[in-house]
Amino acid sequence: MIELIRADQYTKMLWKNGAGFTLEIARSQGDADFEWRISMADVTTSGPFSLFPNKQRIISVLDGQGMVLHVDDLPAKNLKQGDIFAFDGESQVQSELVGGAIRDLNLIYDPAKYHVRFQWLNDAAEQAFISSADLIFIFNQGSETEVNVDDHSLQLAAQETLKIEKNAGVTSISFPKKQLKSCYVMELIQR
Repeated sequence: MIELIRADQYTKMLWKNGAGFTLEIARSQGDADFEWRISMADVTTSGPFSLFPNKQRIISVLDGQGMVLHVDDLPAKNLKQGDIFAFDGESQVQSELVGGAIRDLNLIYDPAKYHVRFQWLNDAAEQAFISSADLIFIFNQGSETEVNVDDHSLQLAAQETLKIEKNAGVTSISFPKKQLKSCYVMELIQR
């Protein structure tokens, strides 16, 4: 099954720590606890991240100059646009904005239930790949781009997301045009 999730369908929610808002793109079932969630956040001030016990987090900067993350006692991690960083949801994380507000993309998931792959496609080449993931999300950060999923051709506008649920076998995905794209591909495989 293929579902187009438009930006106006994203759900605005208060952060768990109450310090800001997130736009929830998609999530697994369950209000109190979820197995996975994909969201965008507009971060306007430096500060602590919310804690998500028993979860893993992957984050990438979509817009802005970037941020420095201080995670537990590890060396500081400088994130610029397109950089991807994974960390434990129980970690003490402090963000320090570099040059003002940013927007980031987040995947939070239960590692006991899912293995994930998170990548950024950012070039003008034709690209194709196959996936046996149970769920595939393609978030378009750039201008409108064409995406082929098996025998279906779709136009994905800026800030829109494709959700692809595996029906059976392997899913074929391609970006057939030589146009500049900026898409994040997130694959979730049930354990």
